[in-house]
Amino acid sequence: MCGIKCIKTLLFAFNFIFWLAGAAVLGIGIWYEIDPGQFNAFLGNSGYRVPSIILMATGGFVMFVGFLGCCGAIKESRCLLGLFFGCLFLIFAAEAVAGILGFLYRDRVETEVEIRLKEEIMTNYGVTIDSNTNQNVDNLQIRLECCGAINFTDWSKSEWKKNNQDKRVPLSCCKKDESTKTCNKASSFDKNKIHTKGCLQSLKDFVDKHLVVLGIVAVSIAGIQLIGMIFACCLFCSIDV
Repeated sequence: MCGIKCIKTLLFAFNFIFWLAGAAVLGIGIWYEIDPGQFNAFLGNSGYRVPSIILMATGGFVMFVGFLGCCGAIKESRCLLGLFFGCLFLIFAAEAVAGILGFLYRDRVETEVEIRLKEEIMTNYGVTIDSNTNQNVDNLQIRLECCGAINFTDWSKSEWKKNNQDKRVPLSCCKKDESTKTCNKASSFDKNKIHTKGCLQSLKDFVDKHLVVLGIVAVSIAGIQLIGMIFACCLFCSIDV
């Protein structure tokens, strides 16, 4: 009897922590969607957004499962415990599949982002009637302190350049302390006053940093799930039918 009470107490405590973890995962998913989300014009449906969507869905579901596990532990219900174990297994399997797919499609995702970014910078910026394009590119260059797709020389071959012969790069390429109306002029151009690193690599680095955080969170949650499944099995087998 003491063994059952110990397992019951441990499972209840675990599920309370698990519920809190679900709330944290939901919050991280929302943060990931909002922060890199400002660059969705370039990321689009490439797959970089998938982890945030999975985390938000998983976080909400984990909170529900944690509540379910607490009820199962308190009532010592084999039905609720079995359902709890099944839900944990489904979450664990979904996370494993998402991780594998993310690894397999990584190169493909980067290729799609590269094509989209080059199109926006080389072809659409300063030409398209969609004002969001200019705003998106400017925001990208200012936030990530970059210029052009591969590097700042891309602008000399862009459609924007044809209508701006007196400028070398857009004003958003200028460094913060050099953000004046003359720092990008062709007549007085000095590359030391602008950001020379390309936005493609900067964008990849930016998103990869977020993916590292998501990876750590996913692995941590997976470990917690395994412990929960072990506790659930022990209590399930200890309860008399």
